[in-house]
Amino acid sequence: MDLPLIRTPRGERELSPAHRLRLKEDAPLILHGDPPSFVAEQYRSLAVQVEERINPIGTFGYALTVTSPGEGDGKTLTSLNLALTLTRGEERRVLLIEADLWRPRLSVYFDDPPVGRRGLQQVLEGDLPLSEAVMRVEEASLDVLMAGSERSTGDRMSGRRMSEVLAEARAAYEIVVIDSPPMDLLASSRAIAARSDGVVLVVRANQTKKRGIEKTLSVLGPEKVIGIVLNGLRISRRGYRGYGYE
Repeated sequence: MDLPLIRTPRGERELSPAHRLRLKEDAPLILHGDPPSFVAEQYRSLAVQVEERINPIGTFGYALTVTSPGEGDGKTLTSLNLALTLTRGEERRVLLIEADLWRPRLSVYFDDPPVGRRGLQQVLEGDLPLSEAVMRVEEASLDVLMAGSERSTGDRMSGRRMSEVLAEARAAYEIVVIDSPPMDLLASSRAIAARSDGVVLVVRANQTKKRGIEKTLSVLGPEKVIGIVLNGLRISRRGYRGYGYE
């Protein structure tokens, strides 16, 4: 299924990051040119669900939050893989924002990422404009705004400045994917979700508590949730061999 993309001319909106990131070769990532596999097709199916939300709206700058009820559910890797999938190779410009300033983990999937002082925290503090903090992923139409901090104090996600940054990002990209802090741990996660058009919830098999899932879904509301990603589930390797599954 290949849904038509509704585009708005970018003109002066598009950012041109000077800094580059290279994905690690051994990182568990799903790329556009990868052959069909169970995991790859799950991400592609989720991407189609997101696109089905975007196309009826027909607006530039769809904001999608990826969150989880608690820690260790795999939301950062899910955010990165979903953002890469949504680019459709190089058809669509996508920005991934690492909004978990308290426990950033995105850098582990890149070779030689810059350490600190260039990311969301610096943009929120006014030390850097968004255009200088964003970095481009090599061989993908994906830009990344890392956390820019090992640790953060206070609530920087709920204020007016975060709304301004997100508005600027929406104006420059077709889709903005936000790696949010866990919903059960920080109130700012709810503020990020409220500013988004849709939410993907990540849970882990045999770890995430049912009560935590129910509480998170109740806070988000059914109209916000696009889908739930279940990580850590054992699957059969047999698959559908006729479709190239390994």
